[in-house]
Amino acid sequence: MSKELELIKNYDYLLERLYSRLPAKLSSKAYDIPELEIEYIGDHTEIRNFAQVCDRLRRDPRIVMRYFLKSLGMPGSLTERGTLIIYNRRVRRDTLREFYQRFLNTYVRCQTCGSIDTELHRQGKVWYIRCLACGATYTVQPV
Repeated sequence: MSKELELIKNYDYLLERLYSRLPAKLSSKAYDIPELEIEYIGDHTEIRNFAQVCDRLRRDPRIVMRYFLKSLGMPGSLTERGTLIIYNRRVRRDTLREFYQRFLNTYVRCQTCGSIDTELHRQGKVWYIRCLACGATYTVQPV
């Protein structure tokens, strides 16, 4: 009977030791993902909070802009204020949100744990994502 108690105490000790060595969970809930603020000015479509979205997602705005513009097949530019302008077209909000979700699922969200606390790196011609929450690393298609 005392051997069973000793095993239980060892188990509790080992469990506490394991939890003390795990990294603190970073805040990456779904409500932390910012929504796009979309406005229409004439024939142009603007994403007002583009720079803030890129900062929160830890992505270079030029890479995210390239993804959006290539996906839409339209010209555009990034202003000094951090606004993405898509020229000569009023792009529907649903379309922009759909491409945004695709970008999140492909280039931001960890495939292992689902966290958005990731970093996108390029090594030669290979792009890969490293998760800051669980430490997983995997390759993705070039942007």
